[in-house]
Amino acid sequence: MKDKLISELGEKKLIQILLEKRDSMVDDADKKVKNSYHDDAALINNSSKYTVISTDMLIQHSHFPKTMTPYQMGEKIVTVNVSDILAMNATPTSILVSMGLPPEMKLEEYERLTDGILDKCREYEITLIGGDLNQNTEIILSGTSVGHVDDKVKLQTDIKENDLIAITGELGGPAAALDLIYNKSDICEDEKINVIKSLLEPDLPIKQAGMLRKYPDLTTSITDITDGLAVELGHLHDKNSSIGFEINYDMIPYNKTIEKVAKINNKELTEYLLHFGEEFELLLTLDEKEFHKHEDELENLHIIGKCNNSGKITLIKDDIRESIANRGYEHLKDD
Repeated sequence: MKDKLISELGEKKLIQILLEKRDSMVDDADKKVKNSYHDDAALINNSSKYTVISTDMLIQHSHFPKTMTPYQMGEKIVTVNVSDILAMNATPTSILVSMGLPPEMKLEEYERLTDGILDKCREYEITLIGGDLNQNTEIILSGTSVGHVDDKVKLQTDIKENDLIAITGELGGPAAALDLIYNKSDICEDEKINVIKSLLEPDLPIKQAGMLRKYPDLTTSITDITDGLAVELGHLHDKNSSIGFEINYDMIPYNKTIEKVAKINNKELTEYLLHFGEEFELLLTLDEKEFHKHEDELENLHIIGKCNNSGKITLIKDDIRESIANRGYEHLKDD
């Protein structure tokens, strides 16, 4: 069984394996909804004002480093999709995952891939409600996540002068992790593991997202940092052209190990912090009065700057203000 290939079972049997595992963890009070998960389309209970939907695709050669396991691939397709739901200040509820898989993939690898998907669904308290499976020369995973929100939805066009700029966690780890994976270094093993984990096993700021929903007047905009801090600030600026974003370099949180990694690889630390992405943290603008009102309850929200009326994106480093280049990773674009 260990060395059996997925091509020996075929699409129907593989889907059956996944659905049997999924059904064992689904406890839906509405039997019609639960039964629909085996039909052509899934039903979703909807008592909120808005249904929130997002989709994302991961391709093996560009999204999965060579050391990433099938289990971690499964985890990541759920994480990257649910991240977009959190960025709308919404509660994630379900996900569809379609897979393109090579026929020479071992059944054991398929089992681990689907375990990763279902374990992250359990962690984020969402349900796998469907998807598709097909043959491909490399692994392709495509997810569509669903959530719900009432009038607390956050769009990116409501930023105000004097809003605070914040993030939910450390930056730069995934960029440094790639250098650790593909280049030699003398960084000690424990430090390596922590940095590499930020790329191979990213987590979402679920607790902080729940806190933001608890205080809907606190945030004026939310986005996730999947394309790098500089690019995400550029996206916010595109939608709020009269607003300036001023970032204080010394206030950006990061794992200090990545300073060593940058030095070994002859890179500026700012490249890791500003221009890579894959962070899955949230970038927020916050109403200043509301922030100070709830500051004692707000765990792991890091203030890194402030909005002004300059219409520019600037970085303050060593008492010098300089423009931040709107540069990061972008598909279908040459370097």
